[in-house]
Parts: sequence; structure tokens; C-alpha cells
Amino acid sequence: MDYDYPPYRPPSEAGSALIRVVRGCTWNKCAFCSMYRDMKFQQRPKNEVLRDIENLREHFPVAKTAFLGDSNPLVHRDIVEIVSFLKQKHPHIERITAYARAKTIARMSEEKLEALRNAGLDRLHIGLESGDDEVLELVRKGATRNDMIEAGKKAGKYFEVSFYYILGLGGKERMENHALSSAEVINEANPDFVRIRTLTILPGTEIEEMIGKQITLLSPIEQLEELEMLVKNIGVETYLTCDHVSNYLFYRGKPIFTGVHGNLPKERGRMLREIGDMKELLLSAGREVLNSNDMAKLGRIVL
Repeated sequence: MDYDYPPYRPPSEAGSALIRVVRGCTWNKCAFCSMYRDMKFQQRPKNEVLRDIENLREHFPVAKTAFLGDSNPLVHRDIVEIVSFLKQKHPHIERITAYARAKTIARMSEEKLEALRNAGLDRLHIGLESGDDEVLELVRKGATRNDMIEAGKKAGKYFEVSFYYILGLGGKERMENHALSSAEVINEANPDFVRIRTLTILPGTEIEEMIGKQITLLSPIEQLEELEMLVKNIGVETYLTCDHVSNYLFYRGKPIFTGVHGNLPKERGRMLREIGDMKELLLSAGREVLNSNDMAKLGRIVL
């Protein structure tokens, strides 16, 4: 039987059953993203989604968690019924998660969010990208820092929330404002997770044309300095993780730094020491240390 697999999911959903509720992205204008660029947004017919849920065990026989795709499936007209059906049909599923756009959550009623929680939705993955309005406007995010704060606060009443931060998105020019403003938004929104992604330029994206003009890419040591600023200034309890290959630093083709991971503020000291130790190593290794952009240009990693 045909099964419509979502083309993308977060790394943290690697073991999840994947259920495609919508195709594509409702916004699809972010300058840094190519994920759904050539795909027209569509809500899948409810009967097709329910059919896939009926046959879930055939495709994901051991999965205990489920992820709803593609981008922003909460806009589907039947999303509450879909989540409820998934929970009732597969009570072994312990967690249901989805991507969600901050603007959508900011505009969504509390009644709808509560209905989704009661149906069985547990966690939302929200692209913060930056807490700096200048950066958000530059990369055409279509949302403001206030939208991010409102979305984080509202969603946090009902679900676990993962915020995604793009390290380097402000370039050298806005590095400090990008990091500090993002920490302010995180402190106000108080997400459960902060997941780091380092800006890596994908061919054909609009941001590619901005490099060397509005945005100067960070060097490996500047990448560490921005991460250090963010970790220093997050004051709320959250789990920060660099759970993506874009955050790696490489020496002679092998990863020597995979980012930092830990509970803030409890493990801040240890995380800052790890960043500091890597900065010292970079000062001695110099240009031989490469980041994800360097490796992508060499064809050594694919994102």
C-alpha cells in the first residue's frame, strides 16, 4: 500500500512514526530555507491521513512516538480529529509532536490549543531563528520577536516547546544583537528546549545572494563566540542542545567539536568551559579547523 512519507523531520524525531498531514509550508519564503521551496502547500484530504494512521504499524512497527508533517500541520482544518484518531487507534504512541509556525500559534485561540492537547498532541517544534527583528526581517521570516514570545508563552501552557536558533544568521555584522536579543526572547518565552542550527548556505536559496553583502559568514572561532554569548545570557531553565551536524567543527576531515548539550542554567559552567577549551584549540590549529560551510563547499557533508 502507498504511504505518503513527510520528506523532513527533526533529528530528535529519528525514531518516530511519520504522518503527513499537510504537504509543504504555509509561509515558504524564508531566505535561508530550501526544504519546501518547490512544493505547493496542500492540506491532505482527511480520509488519506486517517488511512495512513490506520496502517501505521505496517510502516513503523516499533515506533513509540509520532511526528506530524510537513511544516505547520496545525493549520489543517481537521487537525484535532486527526490527532485524536491517532491517539485512539495507537495507544502505544507515547508522544505526538509537530512543526509549528510561530505566527500561527500566536494567532491561534487558546480553545484550539487546549483541544489539541486534550486530543493527544505533546510537543511543538518552532523556528525562532532569531530574536532580533532586523535579522528576522532580513531573512524574510514573516514573524517578529513579539510573535515568537507570544507563541512560546501560549504553546508552553499546553505543550513541550522546542525553539530552533540559527547560529550565525545575523552574520558578523549583527552577531551580538542576534545572540543577545534571542536570549531575551528565550528568557521571556521559556521553551523546554533550545536547539542550535548553524547557518549553512544551501545553493539556490535567497540568502546565498546576501553573503558578502548584508551577511558575512562567521569563522569557526566566531561561531564559538556567538554560542558562548547565547549560553551566558539564557537565564531560564531549558535544555540547550547542538543536535545537528551543522554545528560541528572539523579538523583534517574529522569532527573535533559537536557543540554543547545540557540543562541551563545548572550546567552553564561546564558548557562554557567546553566552548572555551575549543576556542583555545582553534587558536593553535588556526585555519585547519573547518565549519559546516567549509565542509559543504568541499562536498564533505550534505545537509
